[in-house]
Amino acid sequence: MTSTNVYHGSCHCGDVKYQVRLTLPPTMDTDRNAKTVRIYKCNCSTCQKMGFFHCRPISLTEDFIVTSPADIKDVGDYRCFRKVNGWYFCKKCGVRTFGVGGAWEQEELDVEKWAGRESDGKTQTVWKTKPIWYKGPDMKGNQEEREVHYVSVNAVTLETGEGGVDLRKWHEDGYLIYVDCRDFSEPSMTPHAQGMY
Repeated sequence: MTSTNVYHGSCHCGDVKYQVRLTLPPTMDTDRNAKTVRIYKCNCSTCQKMGFFHCRPISLTEDFIVTSPADIKDVGDYRCFRKVNGWYFCKKCGVRTFGVGGAWEQEELDVEKWAGRESDGKTQTVWKTKPIWYKGPDMKGNQEEREVHYVSVNAVTLETGEGGVDLRKWHEDGYLIYVDCRDFSEPSMTPHAQGMY
């Protein structure tokens, strides 16, 4: 049985805060266009060095908001290779909270209503993402033109305990897959070459 809930995430010091809506359990469909949450570890050098534990919501535009800090420029942004995706981190404590490929836009949002809770109608300014158009090299060096929109929260920055997530349960229940970004082979239930558990 699936259920949809909003989970809070933050860096260690709490300066960077976000919320993500997840429908669990994920369907273990390898089709990249399947409408499912994606929970995975990747063997690319970036994710390996950062220890990034990917958790991607279904709707990148509607299921992820940043509630703090007030200005997204106050969050650190590391970009590598094609410089399309930003790997965001807290400038105070250094924790990597999420990765985004796309543009940021501010929105006044009733966060309680967005989260499916009873609301008093108050709104706050949040940051959401939207797609951008990319023209440049793909992962193999070939030229491409396409729309880019990518959102992945670092699952280790999600709040745990009551109302939070249990990463051990995700592993034990088989929610986690391993993605091969070195040789581009099919996703697996065990790490690929040079990958990590």
